[in-house]
Amino acid sequence: MKLSTKGRYATRILLCISRLEGDLPVPKKRISEQEGISTDYIEQIIVPLKNAGLVNSVRGLRGGFRLAKDMADITVYDVLAASEGDINLVGCLAEGCSNSDKCVVQRVWQGASDELRIYFSKITLKELHDDYVRRTADQPIMFNI
Repeated sequence: MKLSTKGRYATRILLCISRLEGDLPVPKKRISEQEGISTDYIEQIIVPLKNAGLVNSVRGLRGGFRLAKDMADITVYDVLAASEGDINLVGCLAEGCSNSDKCVVQRVWQGASDELRIYFSKITLKELHDDYVRRTADQPIMFNI
């Protein structure tokens, strides 16, 4: 199984918003600069995240994006489910299969898919944010004049 760029970028975008969000929303351009993702692609990725209630958009001159929930209440699974759809290692789990009553390995794929859901459900955006803060705390601060 390979996650698409949508799932990976959606996670990075929400992490970026969590890092930069303060009194003002985080502009799309700022996310683009921080993450190296085009503003057009950010817009495509944000739509399902907004629909899932993970992010809010603010219009206007000082507009941008805010997390719609507390970081501790957003899991990696929430982000992946919104951006990628449910996690199923094989198509027949989501779409059904005419062979499912005879398929002896379907339970293997179902079990593996369930384990991935459980794993991603245990990791919160807050944990990722805190890990980012820890990893970058030791880096020297650069001042450009």
